[in-house]
Amino acid sequence: MLRLALTCSLVSVACGRAPAEPARAVAFMHTLSPPESAQLDELIAERELRVDATLLPFSRGEAVVRTALTRGERCPDLIRIDATWLPGLVALLAPPPPALRDRGWLAPAQALASIDGALAAAPMSLDGLVVVRREGAPPPTPWPARDLTGLEAAARAGTGPGRFGLGLRVDGYWLVPFLRAHGADVADGTTGGLGIDGPEAEAALTEFAALFRDGVAAPPPPLGAEAPREAAQFRAGAIALLITGPWAFGSLGQLDGDLLGGLTVDALPGAPLGAQLLAVPRCATDPAGGWALADALTQPAIAGAWARRLGTVPASRDGLAAASPLAQAAYAALAEARPLPRHPLSTALFDDLTPAVAAVVAGDATAAEAIAGVRRAWARALRTAPREAAP
Repeated sequence: MLRLALTCSLVSVACGRAPAEPARAVAFMHTLSPPESAQLDELIAERELRVDATLLPFSRGEAVVRTALTRGERCPDLIRIDATWLPGLVALLAPPPPALRDRGWLAPAQALASIDGALAAAPMSLDGLVVVRREGAPPPTPWPARDLTGLEAAARAGTGPGRFGLGLRVDGYWLVPFLRAHGADVADGTTGGLGIDGPEAEAALTEFAALFRDGVAAPPPPLGAEAPREAAQFRAGAIALLITGPWAFGSLGQLDGDLLGGLTVDALPGAPLGAQLLAVPRCATDPAGGWALADALTQPAIAGAWARRLGTVPASRDGLAAASPLAQAAYAALAEARPLPRHPLSTALFDDLTPAVAAVVAGDATAAEAIAGVRRAWARALRTAPREAAP
């Protein structure tokens, strides 16, 4: 069995001699999904790793991580972060060691984990929004949808007694494809572009809300119950087309031995592209142990195994080659997806956009009223945000 203490054997970090047994477990702060957390527990048990894992709610994860790294109190040795958090946290992170820099990352993963052309974190997985159907269900006609208009038409045609044509969350992230379809987008702190300064954004939000009003999209569940509700409805056949990401596949598909299947994945026009990254803070007590755990979690054999069981998309070429057909199909579906702007401002944009989307879907505001409020908030944020580009 591998021991996390054997840092220099596990990953080539800058050290001249084998370190002593660590006095404590590696502190790992993460936002893993429940199926991923179960896989982490299995890996820890199999390799007898010393890990003290802390699960963070994704909605508050960036703020919690930033506080811990800024104050240096109870600083973790390893963090798993969303790629959108990286531009705002990079100054607080240590650069990856050579063994992780040279892992053979896929080009989109390398780009999302880099700042100014230098790798700033170890990519763990790629994600973004895709369209998911139950395997074996007859596809809409015509299919696949080449634009959002085609997707909406397919969803409306698939709506009937006991079945909603579309499943999507009342969330600003899910609005992004609709914004892009209308020629709008989220604000870009690197250029100062507001993204929603024209009537196109209002049209996008009106279109989005109409899917719920017309009974095409499944009604939104109570806040916090989105994942289990959509999974239950999809598995029961009550949702024909579900807009989601690879993080949800483990709850949607069917496990046959160690292979997850039962799903068909297609591209979502205008989808955002993202990634999950592993990083070691500069304040870490045991940075070598943190990088050793990052190495274990991104080894192609482990990434491939997680992909086969969960449908997650590995970030390395060898990991993807060892993945399941489902994960490989998800990677292909994300080929035309585009990242959100690479800027510290990007993580805060949805604090304004998501409540606006919810207000319009609930009928508490018009699209014009809601977008006007977001414009004001984003314009203020752009005036105060630093223009630090992160290519």
